[in-house]
Amino acid sequence: MSGRTRAIGIAIVACGVLMMALPALPWYGASLPTGSASLTGYGAGGASWILPVIGVALVVTGVLAVWWSMPPGTRGARVIGGLAILWAVLGVAWSALVALSPRVEVVAERAGLPEATLAGEWAVNVLPAAWACLAVAALAGMSGILLMTPRPGDLPADEAAEAP
Repeated sequence: MSGRTRAIGIAIVACGVLMMALPALPWYGASLPTGSASLTGYGAGGASWILPVIGVALVVTGVLAVWWSMPPGTRGARVIGGLAILWAVLGVAWSALVALSPRVEVVAERAGLPEATLAGEWAVNVLPAAWACLAVAALAGMSGILLMTPRPGDLPADEAAEAP
């Protein structure tokens, strides 16, 4: 039983939970002639539906790390760490894609008139929740790296003889 692996697994679970929750917060903001507007990650980035799926995968990976609790650097911990890194890379890539290329169309709704797209250039600001999602995915990847790298004395004798 390794307390370090359990702590890393709990960190991966926390990152997964945040990956599931952050797309529901406002990711984009814009100043319009009629006031300001904000949209969630789901509201403007059509591709953000995948982020909670990646979050679930991170939660499962973290639970496996907590449940099996192998010392970092062992074969099993390297597999779990590799899975965490895989999901983290997908999370970083997808968060960056959604945050940096919002597909936003500003539509004006007036009582009694049909919807009309507002003409003009509107600056859409990426809000902190989008950057937080990116950072959380990166932290999950760093946790995976910690699972893959043993400290001196962490490996069992049979695997320590095979280690470079």
